[in-house]
Amino acid sequence: MAQYNHLPIFQLTYKLTIAIYQTTHLFPRDFKYTLGQKLKEVISDLLNLIVEANSMKYKTETLERAWTKFEQFRIQLRLACDLKILGLKRYEAFNRDLEEIAKQLSGWLEWSRKNCQPASCVIPAKAKV
Repeated sequence: MAQYNHLPIFQLTYKLTIAIYQTTHLFPRDFKYTLGQKLKEVISDLLNLIVEANSMKYKTETLERAWTKFEQFRIQLRLACDLKILGLKRYEAFNRDLEEIAKQLSGWLEWSRKNCQPASCVIPAKAKV
């Protein structure tokens, strides 16, 4: 397995994952096991996809899935703020981290798309039966 600890995107996402776990612990009971759990699942999935993409030769598909998880997380976080579960200052701090993750993830995805060999990255069509 390829090393991932040195990746700035991994380090930042890991830091954010810890912060989300600590923050959702303080959510009201009504939201702790619904929205709080969803936030933890989505950010953990994003972290796992970063590790997975780093160890793959062709990263584009995995990075696209990571981008989708990133967007899902951003929506869930905004929902927590709009419902007044998450304070505005905490939301802004999370968003600063999210902006940095977005820059790194989009740059990595763009690099992957440019450097992927077309013949190797094409997913074969299913054969008709």
